[in-house]
Amino acid sequence: MSKTNDYIELEKSVLCTAASVAHLDDPVIRMRAISHLFHAIGEQVGRSRFHDKPMVLAFLVRRASESYVHARREVIADMRAVA
Repeated sequence: MSKTNDYIELEKSVLCTAASVAHLDDPVIRMRAISHLFHAIGEQVGRSRFHDKPMVLAFLVRRASESYVHARREVIADMRAVA
């Protein structure tokens, strides 16, 4: 598989997982899960064939954070709409 395909697959997984974490109810569990996600991103990038690993790592962590925040805002908006 090419580096591009590796990256696309990794990014899809990261974004999906970050959005799933945002839906967890318990804030302690949510924070632990996002911390584990960031750690897993680091491990995956460390084992990858990417040339500029720090840049890829930073970009994936940023994308995961954005995905988490966006999904969390949607969850909060839905909870407020129901209340």
